[in-house]
Amino acid sequence: MKIKLRIFLIFLLVTIVYSKCLAQFSPPGLGKTKVASWYAVGLKQYLNKEENLNSTTYLGLGLISNPDSYNLFKKKSIYVINEEVSHRFKNHWQYSIALSYRWQRKYNSTEPYEKAIPKARQEIRYYNRFSYLNSIQKINYSISYRPELRLFYNPNFSPARESVQFRSRLRGKMSFYLNSLNTSKLSTAVELLFSTSKTNNWSKFKYKEARFTLYYSMDIPNQDTTLSVGYMNNILGTTNITDAHYLALDLLIKNPF
Repeated sequence: MKIKLRIFLIFLLVTIVYSKCLAQFSPPGLGKTKVASWYAVGLKQYLNKEENLNSTTYLGLGLISNPDSYNLFKKKSIYVINEEVSHRFKNHWQYSIALSYRWQRKYNSTEPYEKAIPKARQEIRYYNRFSYLNSIQKINYSISYRPELRLFYNPNFSPARESVQFRSRLRGKMSFYLNSLNTSKLSTAVELLFSTSKTNNWSKFKYKEARFTLYYSMDIPNQDTTLSVGYMNNILGTTNITDAHYLALDLLIKNPF
């Protein structure tokens, strides 16, 4: 109960302040690992003159440690390609639609931690995001809700044991610039994840995990590019609670076309 209360209070605090700019590609959850690293390169292109409609595409790579080590470069874990189109249709409101493909390697949880059978899981993900955006003085903030449909497959495209999942993500995020030129920014976020999945039968829809992030972003001089370095703490479960620490690095190139 104390863990749940702490998560709720932190979430309530952060949702009061959330960012207008989504310059980072936050790490995906990589399961039970001590530490992990995440790297992504993305392209963001405005699709109209008003610049309220944009497309963002990114490629990502995640690596994990063994369960008994802190080597965050030990094993390749996930490959991601993601496409999202966002429309800011009102001053304070935005929605997004997206499609994502992911290949995630699977490893045994006992020594020598070799590849599991099947060795990987493929995922096709569809999601929407609905966001309220605003600001208080120099702090930008927003609250977003993201429903997802996740379809899982074995490497040969046969259905995985857990074949389908419906997931809801509630996130709050805030950011503020660190200089007068608005070229460097600090942002933080918290996200709660709830889901139900199908193996033989559907499980109960319930809370599964929380993700806490802290990012520093910097615009590269004379380039329409943003470099972001971040940290994520992923808390898994409600009774046998485990957590993992992530280091993240990503590069966003704006309006390349």
